[in-house]
Amino acid sequence: MDEKNRMGLFFIIVGSVAGIFSALMTKTLPTPLLLVIVIGFFYGASYMTQLINVDMEAYGGRRKVLQTGFFSFLQGWIVLWFIVYEAAKLYA
Repeated sequence: MDEKNRMGLFFIIVGSVAGIFSALMTKTLPTPLLLVIVIGFFYGASYMTQLINVDMEAYGGRRKVLQTGFFSFLQGWIVLWFIVYEAAKLYA
């Protein structure tokens, strides 16, 4: 698997974890704080690219890594947030 696919999968997994966290904390934390935490998950994931054997400098730096993983992260976050939020009936 090439670096771009590994990063996409990695950001989907991190986004899914952030989505589950967001869904469970929606009622207890204010929305702006929750969004700051999710942004922290996203930015923090760029520091963990060593775990998936991606050389950040050879790939183009942190900005390129974050650009590559943005929509993957967003997809994982939104989908899992919605599924967990609906399944747990947190809206009632």
